[in-house]
Amino acid sequence: MTVATTWGYGSSMGTNEIVVTRVVDAPVAAVWRVLTDIEGAAQSMRSIEKIEILAGNAYEVGLRWRETRKMFGMSATEEMWVAEVTPGVSTRVDATSGSTGYSTTFTLEEVGPKTRVVVRFAAVQAEPSRGARLAQKVLGPVGSRATAKMLAKDLEDVEIAAAGRLHEMDDDA
Repeated sequence: MTVATTWGYGSSMGTNEIVVTRVVDAPVAAVWRVLTDIEGAAQSMRSIEKIEILAGNAYEVGLRWRETRKMFGMSATEEMWVAEVTPGVSTRVDATSGSTGYSTTFTLEEVGPKTRVVVRFAAVQAEPSRGARLAQKVLGPVGSRATAKMLAKDLEDVEIAAAGRLHEMDDDA
């Protein structure tokens, strides 16, 4: 697994990006099914406690849901939506909390019978105050490490679920 973190501030926007890569021992199709099974996410992801679909039925741009997840020892609920989809290749999920926008992009690449999954998590704060910039400078590395750990755990869960789904598909054949 590879983890890379960058953060900084442009002219008026505070940005933070974390990239986590994992080669998953399952084919792209199985990994894609796990990533796009929003309704089943609470069963396949240890940190997700509850999913509530708000709009849409299929995994496509515009699907919205409320996700309750255990983060940093506490439950947090965020409204999320599918912002981009290239089936079997990549997807971007967005969320907003206060003045911060969050974007998580998953990109899949076939590596023989396995799948390389690259997750890019970006947080952008519009017009960060001086205090917010200072807090990011001081606390940013700690928050980034914790977020990277959470993303790595999510990818581990994706691998476990994708391998399980692979066995389910074999049993159905």
